[in-house]
Amino acid sequence: MNKIPLYWYRENRGGKGIENFGDLASPYLIEKLSDRKTKHIKPNSFWYRHFLKHFLSTGSILGHANANSVVWGSGIIQQNDTPGKAKFLAVRGPKSRQRLCALGYCVPEKYGDPALLLPKVYQPGIPKTHKLGILPHYTDYKEAKRLFGADEKVKIIDVFTHRLESVLDEILCCEQIVSSSLHGLIVAHAYGIPAVWVKFSNKLFGDNIKFYDYFASVGIKYETEFEGSQKKVEDFTEIFKNHAAISLPEKEIIAQRQIDLLQTFPFPIRCNLIK
Repeated sequence: MNKIPLYWYRENRGGKGIENFGDLASPYLIEKLSDRKTKHIKPNSFWYRHFLKHFLSTGSILGHANANSVVWGSGIIQQNDTPGKAKFLAVRGPKSRQRLCALGYCVPEKYGDPALLLPKVYQPGIPKTHKLGILPHYTDYKEAKRLFGADEKVKIIDVFTHRLESVLDEILCCEQIVSSSLHGLIVAHAYGIPAVWVKFSNKLFGDNIKFYDYFASVGIKYETEFEGSQKKVEDFTEIFKNHAAISLPEKEIIAQRQIDLLQTFPFPIRCNLIK
C-alpha cells in the first residue's frame, strides 16, 4: 500500500531523526490510526503545490496549505496567516476557523488538535514519580534547565527526541505540567494531567494565537499569561492552586474533540480503535 504523503514541521537537532515531539505526533498518530506508513513531503514543492494531493495534520502549519492539501487538525501560527484554499476536514480550534472563514473558505465546525487522540493509541501505565514536570519549548530549554535543573523534585523534559513515546512517558510520570510548548499542554490535558502555560521568553515564532486557539477548542478561558523566568517551584504550586479552572479541560470536552477528529479522519481507522 502506498505511503501517505504528509507534511509536518521539521526542526532537526542533534542529528538525523531527532525532532520536536509535537511535530512527530503527526506521522505517529496517522500511522497508528490508519495502519499505514507516511512519508514526509513539502507542500511548496512543484508537484505537491500544483498536482498531488497531500495531508497536513498536527501543528501550526496551516500557512503551508494549498489547493492540493487536505487539512486534519492543523492550526494557524499568526492571526494574519494566509493559507491556500485547501480541503478542510477539521482545524485545531475556533480561531483558526475564523481566520479561514474570513478568507472566504468553507470550514466545518470540527475542532481538535490530533495530539488529543494519543491516549487512544498509547496507554503505557507509567507510575507517577515527580510532582512537577517542566516542559519548555525547545527555544526555552536552556533557560528552564538553568532555572530549575538543580531541583530534584522537578523533571525537566526535553521536547527533542527520536522516539515520541519516550517524551510521552516523561510527561506521564508527572502529576502536574508547566509548559511553554503548546503540545506539552495538549498532551498533558489529553491524559488528564493538569497543565498550565508559562512563558519563559518571547522567542517563540508567531503571536501566541496558537495557544488561544487550542484553549478555545477545549473551553479554557485563559486571561493571565504567567512568566516562568521569574518564578520558583513554589510559585507554580500556587498557580495550580489558584487557577485550577484553566489547568485541565472538562473530560466531556476532550471527548467531543476526540469524536470530531475520529469522525473526520481521512482514512479508514483500525477497527480496534473505533469506539
